[in-house]
Amino acid sequence: MRLDHSQKLKKSLFVAAESLNRADSIWLLGGSCSLLLQGVSLNKEPRDLDVYADTYAIPALHRELDTWAKDTPRLDEEGMYVSVLSHYQIHDYSVELVGGFKITSHGSVYEVKIDDLLYNWAPRNTIQDVSFRLMPLSHELVFNVLREREDRYVAIAEVIRQQPERHSELLKEIVSQNEWSHSHLSLIQDLTGITL
Repeated sequence: MRLDHSQKLKKSLFVAAESLNRADSIWLLGGSCSLLLQGVSLNKEPRDLDVYADTYAIPALHRELDTWAKDTPRLDEEGMYVSVLSHYQIHDYSVELVGGFKITSHGSVYEVKIDDLLYNWAPRNTIQDVSFRLMPLSHELVFNVLREREDRYVAIAEVIRQQPERHSELLKEIVSQNEWSHSHLSLIQDLTGITL
């Protein structure tokens, strides 16, 4: 585990994961914290925790985090993003709970499917005796391509290229189940070396 440099982050993640697991609903840790745990080089230490789930799971997950809630889950349609969003403060870190996430960008539309697709490919991680799963790098790559975060997608692609066979099948599934512009597809292929 690569969070040894930040015991505060580890503490917040442990409490969040322990609480979320009580909901008996599927969720994944995404964002910079997930990237760090999967060996992706980041310019900055994570500032928050991003938790993703399908929309139906949000009420149960919110109940388990309610002690730390800053608001309640609501539909958020901000620019290119659509999701059910809520926020929490666990010790020194803010937590974002994101449900039914969808992103539309320059002719591409990507709907994030946790239960039906991503969970089965999600790497497992453990803090002490609490186990949880991480958002697969194939998702993180296309998400960051769509939001034009070159600093992130280049670093993610470097890790994917080390073992493309671990990521290629899921990446192809994500592509086949969503809508992509030619320019986005070309960039994803160029970054990973995976033919889509």
